Amino acid sequence: MTTTLRPATRSDALYLLKLEEACMRAYAEALWGAWRPSDTAETLDLSGHEIIELGGRPCGCVAVSWQPDHMFVEKLYIDPAYQGRGIGAVALKAKTSIAAKKGLPTKLSVLTTNPADRFYTREGFTLEAKTPERRRFSKPVE
Repeated sequence: MTTTLRPATRSDALYLLKLEEACMRAYAEALWGAWRPSDTAETLDLSGHEIIELGGRPCGCVAVSWQPDHMFVEKLYIDPAYQGRGIGAVALKAKTSIAAKKGLPTKLSVLTTNPADRFYTREGFTLEAKTPERRRFSKPVE
C-alpha cells in the first residue's frame, strides 16, 4: 500500500488529539505523572500538520515548523496499530528531503521517557543535547 501525506483540515482535529493521546499519554505520565491534552479540537492550530495515510486511510500525522536556519519536526505520531511498518520513516524522509532541498537541517525533540532514539538515529539524526525532560536531535543537510 502507498503512504501519502495530505494537509490536515479542521475535520481532522479530533483525530489528531486522539492520536496524540494514543502515542504520548504513557510517556507524559511516566515523565510528569499525569496526562494533559495539548489542546481542544476547536482551538488546535493545524499549521504545518499533515495526515499520514496508508491506502487512503489515516494512520498518523507529521507536523513541522520552519525556522530561519532549520526545519523543526513538532510531531510525528503513528497510530499504534500501524507502528513498525516503516510508515514513520517514509513520512520523516519526505519532510527531511524538503528541508534538505532548501539547504536546511532538520531538528526535533523527544521526551526522555520515549524510546524513539533508535528510530531517529537509524534515520540519520544525532543527539545534540539532553535535559531532564527532552533529548534534542538534529540531522544535517544531506
